[in-house]
Amino acid sequence: MLVCGAWAEKTSSQERRAVAFLKANMPPKDSKSLKNSFLAENTRLALQTMKEVPWGREVPWAVFLNDVLPYASLNERRDDWRGDFHRRFIKIAVKSRTIDRAVLALNKYVFKSLHVAYSATKRPKPDQSPYESIRAHWASCTGLSILLVDALRSVGIPARIAGIAMWPDGSGNHTWVEIWDGRWRYVGADESTSLDHAWFTVKASQTDAQHPIYAASFKKTHLAFPMRWAPHIKYVSAFDVTKFYKQKSLTILTKSKQ
Repeated sequence: MLVCGAWAEKTSSQERRAVAFLKANMPPKDSKSLKNSFLAENTRLALQTMKEVPWGREVPWAVFLNDVLPYASLNERRDDWRGDFHRRFIKIAVKSRTIDRAVLALNKYVFKSLHVAYSATKRPKPDQSPYESIRAHWASCTGLSILLVDALRSVGIPARIAGIAMWPDGSGNHTWVEIWDGRWRYVGADESTSLDHAWFTVKASQTDAQHPIYAASFKKTHLAFPMRWAPHIKYVSAFDVTKFYKQKSLTILTKSKQ
């Protein structure tokens, strides 16, 4: 795999470029509330982690910036989680040797070790930050996904939120996690299935233009990630990944029948 020349730069140069990326793309409210010291420490830890994990230099610089470096995924409260989560999960990540193995191992360990489980009724709110979910011990699919994304990013695994505002059958919205291991793949947070296999695989293959699937992006795009709990918020950018799920899901279903 070709590695971006940015990884050959001095750490100081990388830090400047990474902080500049965050400042250029962060929501206006974060520009006012987050201190430069927070951004600097978040960046330092993210870059240091890429030197520790076996796959560090295989992650393209652009993927690192958008899917490892960011301190938040959606509109959740901004928690300072990176250092704490790194200490909790780095040994499991390094021991796993590859991103795909690390994702599956952490998807089991994170929620068990933090004592957080899914509940649509016991969780205080849908868009909980990591520490809000840890404190409550319950989280929605969105809260679980935010927690897993942050845990993965803390060990240098590119991860982002994906979701749909409403399934075509009218059964509601859902949020899950996408990870990058040379290509984008998906996994349900706190679920025991393998990558690219989930209870929503069939539903995802049946989406259409009226029910698109989006992946959240820290970098600004022309699309907004739809949040049913906060439909007025438009500062969370997104990519339309509907086509990926229709093709990916149908391919998996076809193979399973062979």
